[in-house]
Amino acid sequence: MDEFTIEALFILFVAVLPCGISGYLIAFKERRGLISGYTEDNFCNPQAFGKSVGLSLIFLSICLTGIAYYWHLKAVTENEMALYVLFFVFCVLLNYVYAIVKYRKKS
Repeated sequence: MDEFTIEALFILFVAVLPCGISGYLIAFKERRGLISGYTEDNFCNPQAFGKSVGLSLIFLSICLTGIAYYWHLKAVTENEMALYVLFFVFCVLLNYVYAIVKYRKKS
């Protein structure tokens, strides 16, 4: 195995699987306690909040799978890969902030 394959497998096991499993548990099994700082009483629609956060993690894991695949094929450079990862993580964080603003109870 060459180094690109090993690095792609590393991405799959260290990033894709945890994001995908966590996203599935949060979105579909309603394990919203996995979200850091989550309290059920703070949200007017906790199911929608959990689904939004969980689906964004699943989206991130799918995107990271594509990045790892193209890294394995040597189709992207190291800088491009870092920018793609940064962009997708930023999208997930932006969705998290949007979901907090949208579903937080109004005082």
